[in-house]
Amino acid sequence: MRSEAIAVRAEEPDAGSALHDACCRLVWTATDLAFCLLDPAGRVVAWNPGAERLTGLPGAEVIGRAFAYGETPEESAAARTAALEAGRYETEGWWPRRDGSRFRARTVIAAVRDGDTLVGFAQVIRDATPQGEEGGQFEAVALILDLALSTMSQGLCLFDADGKVRLLNQRFFTMFAVAGGRDLVGMPIEALWALAFARPDAGEGAGVALLAGHEASLARGETVVVPTPDGRAIAVVRRGVPGGAFVVTFEDVTRQREAELEISRLAHHDALTGLANRAMLWRCLRESAEGESLPAGTALLFLDLDGFKAVNDDLGHQAGDALLQQVAERLRRAMPQAGLAARFGGDEFALLLPGAAGQLAVSLAEGLLIELARPYAIEGQRPRHVTASIGIAFAEDATTPDAILHQADCALYAAKGAGKAAWRPFTPELETERSDEERLEQDLRHAIAAGQLGVAYQPLIGLAHGAVTAREALLRWTHPGRGPVPPRKFIPLAEKSDLIRTLGLWVLDRACRDAAAWPDQARICVNVSVRQLGDGSLPRAVQEILARTGLVPRRLELEITETVLSNTAEGIVDDLQLLHAMGVRISLDDFGVGSSSLSRLRAFPFDRIKLDASFVRDAVERPDCRAIVGVVAELGRRLGIETVAEGIETPAQLAVVHEEGFTEGQGYLFGRAIITAPAA
Repeated sequence: MRSEAIAVRAEEPDAGSALHDACCRLVWTATDLAFCLLDPAGRVVAWNPGAERLTGLPGAEVIGRAFAYGETPEESAAARTAALEAGRYETEGWWPRRDGSRFRARTVIAAVRDGDTLVGFAQVIRDATPQGEEGGQFEAVALILDLALSTMSQGLCLFDADGKVRLLNQRFFTMFAVAGGRDLVGMPIEALWALAFARPDAGEGAGVALLAGHEASLARGETVVVPTPDGRAIAVVRRGVPGGAFVVTFEDVTRQREAELEISRLAHHDALTGLANRAMLWRCLRESAEGESLPAGTALLFLDLDGFKAVNDDLGHQAGDALLQQVAERLRRAMPQAGLAARFGGDEFALLLPGAAGQLAVSLAEGLLIELARPYAIEGQRPRHVTASIGIAFAEDATTPDAILHQADCALYAAKGAGKAAWRPFTPELETERSDEERLEQDLRHAIAAGQLGVAYQPLIGLAHGAVTAREALLRWTHPGRGPVPPRKFIPLAEKSDLIRTLGLWVLDRACRDAAAWPDQARICVNVSVRQLGDGSLPRAVQEILARTGLVPRRLELEITETVLSNTAEGIVDDLQLLHAMGVRISLDDFGVGSSSLSRLRAFPFDRIKLDASFVRDAVERPDCRAIVGVVAELGRRLGIETVAEGIETPAQLAVVHEEGFTEGQGYLFGRAIITAPAA
């Protein structure tokens, strides 16, 4: 038993019992001295009147309850442990009274033993609050400071001028899971830094190294965010105190940092694919530029998917999103480590190969054409196929980020014009062509209002009797500066934008008005783009135009190109069925040159098939072409569909298609397209 501990015996000598009883009565009846006994677990077993007066708590409310020496049960346990080890322990702090006020209490705690057995603790509590006016001011200031330290959300350490700990609040211990907090008083700041920010087994040397890295910023009063071994982020701030002392605060900003990082990620990455977005690509271009110029050899690839719209329209946006995510994953796998893959939006992507990595651009493009053409598995659907068009631009001397973006776009435009699954590098000639096409497209947008458009009509002849049975309406454009612009040049421009819808409806309206005024009852054939179908707008427009012009529906024939057969969007079939139900005839144009799908031919309400002119032109000299002419004629007979041979220019060609059984013919042999009505 330690010498300072209180020892008791189970049986006291009779001679001293009177003195012992008197001593007990003196202690227990004193009202100016608080005294209480605790059992080994820290529960109150005795509470004298002095304790009642000092705290305002009657014994009936205290006895049997655990006694607290500080702000938390851990502090009480630490105090009892200290009393056990030393026999006697003193502490001072602010205690609450029953009425909510506080007093400064100095407490002496002693362990009570019966031989080697701990039977409890005895404690004497004295009011140490300074008296008088000065004492009242001190109490108020101390109370405010104590409340502030105990309730603040930040950990706080006060260091003296020598950099040793003098005060810590409870939040510090909670934040860093440090037990026995009072043992930290007197600890050097380097050791405390290691305790907070290094691994548990790290020594003070680790703290020296960590602190050295933060010292300059802390000295300037800056906030330093320090990571902890368990993955948290702690914001640390140091403030000086007169006399050389200083205060350091610690705040857990892990969630805030995670939120900031997530906001930054979302601002620079595409939400669907996780790839970088346009803003991130632009940032990388700017950061890699030396001055205003990119390092020579830097490559930028623009990539656009061919056939994605059909998947999106057919299966819906959810399936389209799934396909885009698979494309993004294939791009990630194909990209070299130094590269950056970005999604611009829709089905447009960009790949940046900075500096020397640019030499991989061509091989990367060729590999991607193969990789991206592999089938895509979409849940609940048959595998889908898309291809890619890729444009590549290389940085030369003084190439700016703006310039390489424009050049890659020009190269992509050329790749798409070259057909599917193709790549093209940028050349100055492409820029000239692209600029010319852009100007031409802008001029085309104003051509209707400017009265530059007209409609020409080419006759279709019934091969059985030689009479005109129909006329095809063909759009013509006479540019004020360029003169006549070939349809093969301006129609593709219109197809790439929604301008084709405006032009298509204008031609339809003009052709129906003209046909209504013809003296014969020949059909009027009008070409319709697939882009005009699928949303129900064309059937409504046709119905309004027929009503306005008075043209009989059976005299209107809409010609659809063969690409419609590869488009499985239900809206297209629905539109054609509605038009057919109105009495409008539907013709399949340019049959044989596209992606024919005979299995789907009967899904569409076709009244005629028009065989492409390339087969008719060679049918006289080439047996294989004549065989195709015969097969198409037989197909029409078996399906109950009339057949039209395009491009008939010679009597020999006419004889072939007539012998094979075609019902109508069209071509220069019968007449060229003639503008019979001026633009309106």
